[in-house]
Amino acid sequence: MARDGRVTFATVNRAAMSLGTDLRAYIEQASGASQPRDATHLRNQELIMKTATMGGWTALPESALDRDARTSRAADVLLQRRLEYAITEVWDWFDDVGAALRDWDRRLDALERYAIARLGREVERGEHLELPMISGCWVVRATLRNRGLVAEHRHIFRARFAGSGQAWLAALTSPRPMPSRPALLWVSVDGRRLFPARLG
Repeated sequence: MARDGRVTFATVNRAAMSLGTDLRAYIEQASGASQPRDATHLRNQELIMKTATMGGWTALPESALDRDARTSRAADVLLQRRLEYAITEVWDWFDDVGAALRDWDRRLDALERYAIARLGREVERGEHLELPMISGCWVVRATLRNRGLVAEHRHIFRARFAGSGQAWLAALTSPRPMPSRPALLWVSVDGRRLFPARLG
């Protein structure tokens, strides 16, 4: 393929990135250990945290929701702002969508317990009487494979993520209230941009 000179290594690497891998370590003859195995995931978490800071959120990566080690669940990025609590789950690729959806419900339940436990301490101090608001969104890497999967099963994704991605982006970047319904957002393959998924 590269012998005719029309296809560069950069082109091949972009193609690899669209499939969820990266050839730079081989092309540049760099050590395979020069990047952590979860470098793409970390980059996407970093983008979410940077984006949410604009909206006044406190963002905690890999935050445990259950303190019991036997049932511990962690959020990829846990967001908290006043009485709003949100989980953002980052998906680089899907192995088992059904299992991911079932675990999503368990994570939201765990987040509700986490928020209520924190609320209890604040009520004891006489600070809050309102109930916390719980929601979240999936942030999916916009590879061709993931886009095709979501398009092919859009009724499933739309049923579970009926919220507005546009409203979620507005809530992440401004003081606008967090939407009550979860939504699905895309993150660009290079990890530099979040944008709403259109599941209609």
